[in-house]
Amino acid sequence: MFGIILLILVAGLVSRWVLTAYNGGGDGYELAARDAQIKRLREEMDGLHAEVRRLADEQSFMVRLLSEGAPSGGAALPAPERPPQSNPEMP
Repeated sequence: MFGIILLILVAGLVSRWVLTAYNGGGDGYELAARDAQIKRLREEMDGLHAEVRRLADEQSFMVRLLSEGAPSGGAALPAPERPPQSNPEMP
């Protein structure tokens, strides 16, 4: 008999604990904090979206420049200078 009462009490405490954790503790402050955090995350995502869009535009611009090649009618760009050679005989 005592075991059944103890089992019912434990089941009641566990169910209360689970429901409290599921409902956010019933505290309005925690819900407001979550809402504020979600709002900040959305703003960050909007900022990241704008940055990705800007980078995609820059990438397409660079690809277009590279695909056009050297300007027509103009001289080709000069080759870069070679770095000075080191002399193996000098210490």
